[in-house]
Order: sequence, then structure tokens, then C-alpha cells
Amino acid sequence: MSQLQWTEWAEQIRAIAQNGLTYCHEDFDIERYHQLQRLAHEMTASLANAPITKVDHFFLPEQGYVTPKLDVRSGVFRDDKILLVRERDDHCWSLPGGWADVCEPPARGAERETFEESGYVVKTEKLVALRDSHRHPYHPRNPHHIIKMIFLCSLQGGEPAVNTEISEIDFFHLDKLPELSQGRTIQTDIELLYQHNTNEALPTDFD
Repeated sequence: MSQLQWTEWAEQIRAIAQNGLTYCHEDFDIERYHQLQRLAHEMTASLANAPITKVDHFFLPEQGYVTPKLDVRSGVFRDDKILLVRERDDHCWSLPGGWADVCEPPARGAERETFEESGYVVKTEKLVALRDSHRHPYHPRNPHHIIKMIFLCSLQGGEPAVNTEISEIDFFHLDKLPELSQGRTIQTDIELLYQHNTNEALPTDFD
């Protein structure tokens, strides 16, 4: 049995436990759902070779019915080169972006994240892809189930500005891409953006 399958089972157990805790009121059931939650955390810690306290810190603040997390990414071009940012945590490069904020439209979130991570002001032009992260080779796999929204954006202004999360900012040709932070961005994301930048009439790619 593959590690990927065990990770998915742990996610499903965690979701069942959290959904149960959201809706049940019987003390006996609540105790059992907490036990399932603990079991899912222990499985995740074992699979990730990480201490259980780190897994607890990652998951326990979340409440309510479990849904996928939304990651927004921007494809920004200049002179046929695409904007990438270098992540400080793994020293690899990704499309600018991150988690969508509550009460914020995803397109606006992509613009905000791009400005915060790169210093460039952009405008979203179209949704290029809506991707289930489990169906594509993002690696390492995030413990959360993630839906990715990838937008094609136009460059409006600004200038590069590094920050606490980003150490470098640059534009790259498709055939000269740096090492990618593949938990965030994979080459097929960038290839698809290049196609849409050339032909904006292409339909949105979705899972």
C-alpha cells in the first residue's frame, strides 16, 4: 500500500472526526470523534516523520465542517517571461500566491498576494485553471486537500520588493525555469499559463 493512500485515509478520518464534532451533541459520540481525530493526527505524524505536537498545531485550530482550502496563484508576463518568486522556506521558486482570505473574491486575493509577495501591481484577466491538488503531481503533498485557482494577470506597475517570505523576484523564459517549489507550483501550471497568454480564447482547464 502506498504512502499516498495512507495519507488520503488519514485525511478522510480527520474530516469525519471534525464533521462529527461540528454536529453531534452526545458526550459519548464527542469522545469517539476526538479519538478519531487523535488517530488521524498520529497517522499523519508517522507518515510525515514529524512530532505529534507539530501536527496538532497544524490542524487543531480548524473548526466547523471540513472543506478544501483555496490556493490562488497568478501568472504574470513581461516580454514573454513569467514572474516567479523564490520562497525562503525551501529556496525554490513559485508563482506568486497563497491562501484566499475570507470575504475576499479569489481574483482580488490573487492580486493582493502578488503585490505582497513581489511588489508588482497586477490585474486578473481570466481564470486559467481550477485544479484539485490531489489529481496533479504537487509534492510534497500538503496535509490539507487544496483547490488551486490559477489566474492570468496583466502587469500594471510596481517594482520588485523582497519580504519575510520571499528572497528573490524575477521573470523567466519557459525553457529556462529555475527549480520550482513543487508543493506550490509545477511546470504544467506554467506551461498552461504560457498557452493562455498566447491564446486567451482557450477555455478554463478544470478538474
